[in-house]
Amino acid sequence: MVSSPRSPKAEISASGLTRKRVAALSENELLAFIQSVISDEQKMEPFYVLDLGVVADLFDMWTSNLPMVQPFYAVKCNPNPDPLREMAALGSNFDCASRAEIEAILALGVLPDRIVFANSCKAESHIKYAASVGVNLTTFDSKEELEKIRKWHPECALLIRIKSPEISGARFPLGAKFGALPEEVVPLLQAAQAGKFTVSGVSFHIGSGATNFRAFEEAIAAAKTVFEKAAQLGMPKMHILNIGGGFSAGPLFTDTASVVKTALQKYFFNEPCLEVMAEPGQYFAESSFTLAASIIGKRIRDELRQYWINDGIYGVHELFAVRS
Repeated sequence: MVSSPRSPKAEISASGLTRKRVAALSENELLAFIQSVISDEQKMEPFYVLDLGVVADLFDMWTSNLPMVQPFYAVKCNPNPDPLREMAALGSNFDCASRAEIEAILALGVLPDRIVFANSCKAESHIKYAASVGVNLTTFDSKEELEKIRKWHPECALLIRIKSPEISGARFPLGAKFGALPEEVVPLLQAAQAGKFTVSGVSFHIGSGATNFRAFEEAIAAAKTVFEKAAQLGMPKMHILNIGGGFSAGPLFTDTASVVKTALQKYFFNEPCLEVMAEPGQYFAESSFTLAASIIGKRIRDELRQYWINDGIYGVHELFAVRS
């Protein structure tokens, strides 16, 4: 599967692969495939190769290490329809943050009950659309958001999003933008209770590109406190815990999974009906795509060799360059 890094449209399709078991390419096979594309297509512009076999292997790794956690793939991470199709066929659910993302998932034939509208600050028109298509689970972290939901989707089940701990070392921390502060939790629960909303559980996100996965333990402990506060208020029993994203593929994943499993057992051992979900995005996308670019220039200065490629900060690397 090949696509331009500047366009999500696939240039070489592989119809039917999402319904079959796909083996991941070896490094030599991947290089040979890239060479064949360059040779056959006379393609010199940079392009991506998507290995659906890697996606399938990563899904197997997830279910082996976190069988109690249902993945909701974060569509925002890479909305290319081909990995979305593969994820749907493998059994993943989906984390959508906008109307466009919901539309993309529904267009694949995915049922709306496999979608969480995981955005705690939504446009009213997007809330109204979610109600019209039956997406009935979303997040909130303010009274203002509750008012929008009351107006446009009052029957929607809610997850209260709490601020994640600051210890994750994430490249893209989300705590400053999303999540209720500890002192805001009870007033928000009381507001939801007064508005007769169904608050089904708690959500958090430790941030993308996290390096300290002990943050999951602290966040799960904080979530348990919210469950207890809701019970003290006499609210219906919560049964959903959304542990968000921040996962990376590779050798650290098994360590991360161990932290998550241990924390769930420690803090939620008395919740046999608990539904645990997560929002992995980078985990599935970072190693399943390979960027192929051309060397377009070279310069030698003493012992220094410099090479130029036809992509860079104004192409696929722009986000990281700006944030670095």
